[in-house]
Amino acid sequence: MHTGSNKGKLSSSFFIPRDASRASHTFKRVRMMASYSFPHHKDLDHRITQNRNRFFIHLDLDAFFAQVEQRDNPKLKGKPVSVGGGEGNRGIIMTASYEARAKGVEIGMSVVDAKRLCPELISLPSYGTKYEAITQNIISHLLELLPDDCVEQYSIDECFLDISPVVSNYFQAAKFAWQLKKMIKDIENLTVSIGLSFNKSYAKMATKLNKPDGLFVVSEQNKDIIYSLPVKKMWGIGRRNEIRMHSLGIRTIGELANADFHRIHKEFGINGVILRKIARGEDTSGINMSGERVEKSFNHNHTLSNAIFAPQQAEKEIKRMTEYVCRRMRGKDLITDHVSLSLRYEDLGYRGDKVRLNHPTNSEKEIFHNAMEIYKRLPQPDINHKVRTFGISVFELHQVSAYNLDFFNRDHLIPFKQIDMLKDKYGENIIRLGLGNS
Repeated sequence: MHTGSNKGKLSSSFFIPRDASRASHTFKRVRMMASYSFPHHKDLDHRITQNRNRFFIHLDLDAFFAQVEQRDNPKLKGKPVSVGGGEGNRGIIMTASYEARAKGVEIGMSVVDAKRLCPELISLPSYGTKYEAITQNIISHLLELLPDDCVEQYSIDECFLDISPVVSNYFQAAKFAWQLKKMIKDIENLTVSIGLSFNKSYAKMATKLNKPDGLFVVSEQNKDIIYSLPVKKMWGIGRRNEIRMHSLGIRTIGELANADFHRIHKEFGINGVILRKIARGEDTSGINMSGERVEKSFNHNHTLSNAIFAPQQAEKEIKRMTEYVCRRMRGKDLITDHVSLSLRYEDLGYRGDKVRLNHPTNSEKEIFHNAMEIYKRLPQPDINHKVRTFGISVFELHQVSAYNLDFFNRDHLIPFKQIDMLKDKYGENIIRLGLGNS
């Protein structure tokens, strides 16, 4: 939320400290996938076949990362922009503006391939901290309008809302949805697309029917619109499942809805049962609160624009990655006693190893030194055998009440919490730790 001297500023001009609120701890990292692809059978209320008098909203920020960059740099407006590349032509497209999508640029495409389709494409690096701050700000405002158990953050640019407690019919629900769009436009100057329906799955599919900056309502009376869509448009069906559906003669969502139950169950098992129920509008799942679970591991991989081999370059990269994963752990009050390091060379060869720490910690100094010990055990790069990708992982994480734990080593007292707060507010490069490998 904007308070005090921050009033009127966009959240990209400052970073919001993470506090004890649920919104601060449930937002997903840029590189994290959604918490689930489609409702699990345990999420459904099997006592009923269809939600009655329920109103769900699926809110999707349009081309989120690219839209943010166009907002913050007016010179980019109206131009094909992608996020996820950076210097050179290496990297993967994380998102693309609608101008770029019109030229054939797709998420998951390499920057090289994207620029073949759209030579004028402007490829930008991902600025994760900024996007997270924006998402957290929006979620915080949503929690002022709805109870905590009515807001589910599905990914960094999507969320589900159960607005049943505040509306009683579709007219009121649509009016509330338009108010949300206006609120987000006012506080962040961003557009969102919204799907509104009587269950979460239909709401998510409805969002795609009027993008960007649209609102689409699917009720029991007009759900034939969903039935007419290709089966691949359904939440939870990827390319492989689409091929399997086609082999059964199922090409539309309506055909799946009316398919023989036993045939679907035989081919797909319990997932087939869930997919058929979703197609029929019988998704009875509610808001998923699993975002409060404790993570079991944090991973960070970075592919360099130019492969490296010099020891000081490798040390600098490992140091940067260590700072990142340790900050993530401290942000969620977690410690680890295992760390692994991996290298992928230019010839695509992969080597890695792991180590158990002497004691649990979330200190950069401890984890960096252990990561460097792993690095020394791996085949050392040289001018003819350079490293293209570094990866670091911390696992066997444990929740603790303290922000930074280092019970067994008190000879260095580093104000990690204050350093993290500075980075939250001013960005990653405002301060760096000297973690010397001596």
